[in-house]
Amino acid sequence: MATAVQAPNITGAAKKPNLGTQPASREDARRRERLNLRLPLQVRPFDARFIEIEDVGEVQDFTRDGLFFVTCMPHYLVGMRLIVTFPFGERASAHHRFLGSVVRLEDRKDGTRGIAVRFLV
Repeated sequence: MATAVQAPNITGAAKKPNLGTQPASREDARRRERLNLRLPLQVRPFDARFIEIEDVGEVQDFTRDGLFFVTCMPHYLVGMRLIVTFPFGERASAHHRFLGSVVRLEDRKDGTRGIAVRFLV
């Protein structure tokens, strides 16, 4: 089983303004205000062929439509379906599972990768 673990840095919540009305150089598909909160999450591919892959990352921000997390695992692709458990860990009072789809990938300077996920209803 492949597992990546990053220690969460739990900080206070801070609201980030919705930038959807003033898009940057690329199209910004955000429709809702983001809650900037760092919490651990568990991610598994929805595809049964990759059932052994488990990733534990850290949420950077989220809305009721999706979330953005950071990971060191390289296997994500745009359009990939995921099962996301958020929040995750022993300290979480309740675990919620969501089906989501990867909508954006960001390679970061520190070698990690940012993954934007839209929840599927």
